[in-house]
Amino acid sequence: MSDRNSPIGVLDSGIGGFSVVRQVQRLLPEENILYFGDGAHVPYGNHPEETIVALSRYMFDFMEQRRVKVLLVGCNTISCVIDRCADLVSCPIFNAVQAGVDGALEKNGGKVGVISTVFTHNCGIYPQRILAQSPQGRTVCSRGCPNLAGLVEHNLGSGDGMVQVEEELRRELGDLVEDEQIQCCVLGCTHYSLVSDSIQKLFPQLALVDPAQEMARALKDYLQGNNLVTDRTEKGQVSIYTTGDVKEYTLRAKQTGLERVDQVSAYPPLEI
Repeated sequence: MSDRNSPIGVLDSGIGGFSVVRQVQRLLPEENILYFGDGAHVPYGNHPEETIVALSRYMFDFMEQRRVKVLLVGCNTISCVIDRCADLVSCPIFNAVQAGVDGALEKNGGKVGVISTVFTHNCGIYPQRILAQSPQGRTVCSRGCPNLAGLVEHNLGSGDGMVQVEEELRRELGDLVEDEQIQCCVLGCTHYSLVSDSIQKLFPQLALVDPAQEMARALKDYLQGNNLVTDRTEKGQVSIYTTGDVKEYTLRAKQTGLERVDQVSAYPPLEI
């Protein structure tokens, strides 16, 4: 059974959830964090739903076995099928989609853009929830990006690779900004949060909604409100497990500014 000193779990299809870990470390530096990135199968948004559910349940079970006190689902694609996975864990769950919706609702009117994986876009989950919860009329423009998450996963920090990422950002976001004239954009995949600086450079007039920031704030409020903040006084550690390349994850953790990473370990992938 988990307690206040149990780790916080963060899972993602790849390295995108590092954006969540970074925000949690900023707000709750004493907490230990357990991370699982399913690098062998990234990006999830290009898989069929049944495969996504099977992969997600594999990671949820991993977290339950290690008795995390709260689970943060950094992957928006997994968040779309979370109802089919939540039975596997006994702890509270925070998910990226609801965090993104909450962040969008805090913006004052205007057109909302959403960029995400193809699966998240096809689900229509962001427009449905934003429009259902918005007190005034909103227009939501959603765009599924089949290549962007994979490009970020494997090119972050690379000069030539980031040129490709920025070219893809121009293709996917350009008409939403120029033709649709969106006022804010939800980063509907946590991989995109890792290149928010590039997005702001390309589209400086665009307000961004980062679900990673929203999730970290909601987590802090929950832990404080339920007397679950750790009583340790030393800074917490991050333990990373991945079905992908350990060396790449070690590099990406450093590039994204994660602190106090005590291990990066390989974990066998689910065969699909």
